[in-house]
Amino acid sequence: MNEVATVVVTYNRKELLRECIEALLKSGAPSDIFIIDNNSTDGTKEYIADIVKENDNVIYKHLKRNVGGAGGFSAGMNYVVKRGYKYVWIMDDDTIVKPDTLSKLLDAAAMLHDNFGFLSSTVAWTNGNDCKMNIQTYNKNINDIQRYYKKNGLWPVRAATFVSLLFTANAIKGVGLPKREYFIWGDDKEYTRRMSKNKNCYNVIDSKVVHKTVGNEGSNITKDDISRIDRYVYAYRNDLATARDEGIGEVAVYSAGFCLNMVRVVLFAKDNKAKRLKAMLAGLKYGLKFAPKVRHIKVSD
Repeated sequence: MNEVATVVVTYNRKELLRECIEALLKSGAPSDIFIIDNNSTDGTKEYIADIVKENDNVIYKHLKRNVGGAGGFSAGMNYVVKRGYKYVWIMDDDTIVKPDTLSKLLDAAAMLHDNFGFLSSTVAWTNGNDCKMNIQTYNKNINDIQRYYKKNGLWPVRAATFVSLLFTANAIKGVGLPKREYFIWGDDKEYTRRMSKNKNCYNVIDSKVVHKTVGNEGSNITKDDISRIDRYVYAYRNDLATARDEGIGEVAVYSAGFCLNMVRVVLFAKDNKAKRLKAMLAGLKYGLKFAPKVRHIKVSD
């Protein structure tokens, strides 16, 4: 068994998943790769069957129902931590690693003597520009220790996305799992912010991946295709729940952003303004009482 368990969550994106796995295998990263399939209906299991058969370190796990990215990561992280891995490396199925992505993260882990919450890679889009969906929140106020590591290419961060994050198993045991009830969107923001409250977290600048999203607009309810608008119900619900957990200051930030985005939709959305506003308001409504609890790993199970 390797020290690192790589957790890749997938749902109905078999071609991208295969590319993701092949990049991991080609990199020679010293990890066992766990594919958490959210009950895909596109033939994912059959499409990657040869890879699973030919590589002992690729393990396929099929979930009985689609529990979203949040549920998939929660299930996968729970599974591998219980099996005794020292590090857990997580990513979406459209993440393409470089040959040295993991080695750079592990070098940073050694430099920090494993005293960190998470380490994040730098995320580019397919054209080499920063991937807007994965802009990280950097710490503005840092102490002398963090300033030292920043000089060595480790930039202190408060929040990041689930696109190439490395955790120690002990850090996960300490703060619990991602909130599976979030389903999609905002689960990574909530989890990484929760983690960074407990331990210093860093972006390892030289550890790089490509995130093969369809476009590079990020999350923008004003511009997004109308077929994706229902997802914003989760986004606004989850972000409000996270803000409520963090206090009145974050609720005020959420409220200001909500009002600003409503104005943007009214003024700049090219179509379906009513549907976009309806999704926002539904998320706000559900978020007022949405309060899932943190679940911790029961290692003895």
